Amino acid sequence: MKGRYDFDQDDGAVSTRRRVVLAADDEPRNLKVLHGYLSVDGYQVECVDSGEAALERLAQGGIDLVVLDVRMPGLGGLETCRRIRQDPKHARLPIIFLTADAADEEREYRGLDVGGDEYLHKPISRRVLSARVRNLLRLADAERERTLMSHMAHGEKLAAIGQVAAGVAHEINNPLSFILSNLASLRGYFGDLRSVIEAWHLSPEQGMAAEQRVDLQAVLSDVAPLLDETVQGGKRVRSIVQELKTFSRHDDDKLEAVDFADVVRSTLLLTERELSAKATLVKELGPASFRAPPQKLHQLTLNLIVNAMHAVEAQPLDVGKHVIRVTTRTEGKEVVLEVADTGCGIPEDIRRRIFEPFFTTKPVGVGTGLGLSVCAMVVQKVGGRIEVTSKVGEGTTFTVRMPCEPPAAS
Repeated sequence: MKGRYDFDQDDGAVSTRRRVVLAADDEPRNLKVLHGYLSVDGYQVECVDSGEAALERLAQGGIDLVVLDVRMPGLGGLETCRRIRQDPKHARLPIIFLTADAADEEREYRGLDVGGDEYLHKPISRRVLSARVRNLLRLADAERERTLMSHMAHGEKLAAIGQVAAGVAHEINNPLSFILSNLASLRGYFGDLRSVIEAWHLSPEQGMAAEQRVDLQAVLSDVAPLLDETVQGGKRVRSIVQELKTFSRHDDDKLEAVDFADVVRSTLLLTERELSAKATLVKELGPASFRAPPQKLHQLTLNLIVNAMHAVEAQPLDVGKHVIRVTTRTEGKEVVLEVADTGCGIPEDIRRRIFEPFFTTKPVGVGTGLGLSVCAMVVQKVGGRIEVTSKVGEGTTFTVRMPCEPPAAS
């Protein structure tokens, strides 16, 4: 690449890919200093002598952080930064400005305003530069991990819904079936009523005869219950669809007043039929009101319930002998959710790892290993804690405790 400098590299014995820093400065002496400073900390440093060359190298990918000289011939550092930020892929790429100019508030503001993360003055000490680079990379890593976990947690939520899809389909199919049946009956009754009205228009005698023929009183007494059942069925379908929409949305961290009991009820709307086919479902839903993100509570509850369902599936007992118990209550200044099962239990040697991301003992294709780690993240977000007690062959209880008033930091 034109305008690129290659200084001696000390590759060393590095087991993983080194972080790549791109340095752009039109002075070879400055580039050599930057290369020396950052190489000591184990970074792979690539050096170019212009903003144009920096953009060309960035287009190839693989850059973790950029150091830009403010004043360069042609495309200066500020304009280079502005163009970098125009690319969505580089929206969060750490960028450090270096300048030999005297301190000037207006210039520094312009540098930060176009998207720079740091604005440093030459000469800069190796320790300061090292610390700034390390901190910016740490923040970028944290942001990438948060985004990745958010997307994967959303996928875990959809996967959990998929596992109870048969029950959800049945829940929708039942009310739809009797809605269609009722509408067919109402259509027949409408035809009878129309024939009676037409007969009355001809003569009172024919009207009376028509009423007797269709048994008008029986028709009228049957219409109201049919309409009520149809409305109830429609509301049932609507509530299921709304709950599915709730689970399909991305997480929202907004704190709202919620009752854990209501969260459990709405979650069971999607899962109860599937659970009941595998175990006796016991609900002990006392009031448990507090402030929390409703979306995350739905996912927490669904993950624990699906986990209990998998546990009883793995325990070779008759369905009638299995129990899944879901409890909500308030204890002092805490709300409590308990999900207990009579499933296979968790061996003590792996119990300490169950909240680790991607750790799973389930067969390939059955679990992602994110369900319980997502639960732990949700609980931590609201300042609570999650506990587990288990005995192999007898069952497991997950207990979630959250403060009625979350800490201000949340």
